[in-house]
Amino acid sequence: MALTSSNILNISVKRKPVISENRIEDKEKTLVDAEENMDDKEIKDMSYGVKKTDIGATLSIYLQKRHALNNFHLVEVSSSLWVSGWNQKEPALTNKFHVGDQLLSVNGQPVTTVPEAHTIMEMTPSGVELLLKRMPLAAEYKMHRQKESEDWGMQIRQNRLVDVIHGGIAWTAGLQPFSAEFADKACSWAITQVNRYPVSVLCRSTDVIWNKINSGKTDVSITLQPSEFVNLLSNSLLEHPHYEDFVARS
Repeated sequence: MALTSSNILNISVKRKPVISENRIEDKEKTLVDAEENMDDKEIKDMSYGVKKTDIGATLSIYLQKRHALNNFHLVEVSSSLWVSGWNQKEPALTNKFHVGDQLLSVNGQPVTTVPEAHTIMEMTPSGVELLLKRMPLAAEYKMHRQKESEDWGMQIRQNRLVDVIHGGIAWTAGLQPFSAEFADKACSWAITQVNRYPVSVLCRSTDVIWNKINSGKTDVSITLQPSEFVNLLSNSLLEHPHYEDFVARS
């Protein structure tokens, strides 16, 4: 996990302490007792509570220490930690994270800086519990067209939504080009998932985005996050010495 920092911006994200300290202690003890008898797949599948794709939901995931340390990249923004990428070569991390997830605590201890999170993981003897909020700044839009030749009614440049045609499919779905808000300012949207599959935050190809959108033929689901926020995540990720291995892509 690279020690990175970003410009401090004024954003507000509510936190819900859904797990008591006693419950966390019990789960940590259970994990420590059982981990020696578990293989990587069993530990990888120990997420609980909500669906992995529920935007704004709070969930816990468990990882072996060796899988957590230095295998996902965090960015500090406004005294909060955000996931910008993870080691795509580590199978134990498959389906664990989404770009834009907020890290609330590690082993029950609230964290707001990268050194804090890293120190707690270094000190843990075995299993690591991460409390995440799933993409709290994201919005998901689902669209349907009657036939494949019908235009979606939106304009995209690279991975940015730049315009929506009034009365078109995207407009009817509620999509607006500059309706995102970040640091108390309006901004454009960046596309981070299509049909719930990740789009690289470093994507600079408009054709790649359109190919993903049109792959669903007549139906598509698009997940968007504020472009200024995504810029911070991508710029920080580029500072990682092995950033190419950490870029989430479908």
